[in-house]
Amino acid sequence: MALADTTLLTELIGHEAVVLLVRAAGGLSVYVPKSPPFSGPLSVLPPEAQKRLASYAGGDLLYIPKCDGALRAARDAEIRAAYDAGARVSEIARRWGLSERWVYEILGRPEVRQPELF
Repeated sequence: MALADTTLLTELIGHEAVVLLVRAAGGLSVYVPKSPPFSGPLSVLPPEAQKRLASYAGGDLLYIPKCDGALRAARDAEIRAAYDAGARVSEIARRWGLSERWVYEILGRPEVRQPELF
């Protein structure tokens, strides 16, 4: 089973759970057990999300999209917000694991309206 529609996945388990799942297993096909608790990459999901995912896709292979562009846009928006709130560039760089030069690059780009993640 390939679940390419992340909107459906978001409706099923919730936005925060989808973000956790994409960060843990984006770009991978994972087996969804028929009942929780899950192990491996699916273990990042909260218990209620595990139950819902098991009832929907239990026993199937599920492709988790990477959503790189949306995650990067969300990160950049968080970086801009941290800077606007008074965080120093060196603090921001450490927090997100980036170089100071790259933080300046992000801050210097025109702000783009963040696309919907799913």
